[in-house]
Amino acid sequence: MQTCSDYIAAAKAAMSEGRMSDRELGERLGYSQQAIAAAKHGNMSDPLALLLADVLKIDAGQVLMAARLEREKDPAVRAALEAWSRKVTALLPVIAAPADLLRGGKRELPTFARHNE
Repeated sequence: MQTCSDYIAAAKAAMSEGRMSDRELGERLGYSQQAIAAAKHGNMSDPLALLLADVLKIDAGQVLMAARLEREKDPAVRAALEAWSRKVTALLPVIAAPADLLRGGKRELPTFARHNE
């Protein structure tokens, strides 16, 4: 599973041809540099997670789950969330298969998703 820091880095890459600072990313997204830095270190807000998912054109649930897991301090709750997330992730190809058939068996993955395969 990707981390909040991974999603921040991917958003920077998607929004810029060169290097982008936390301040620049924050300005483009309407957040402070401190909010971006906090997100990279495991304190990402849900609204920022939704915005990053939109920028990356990926399912918001992925980024929301990463943010939730990184914010969770209770080991038992974290373990339960991670287990549930793995189960849901395992089902995604099964759920997507009918839609793939409608497109002639072609499945286009977002650039960010291809990077992780």
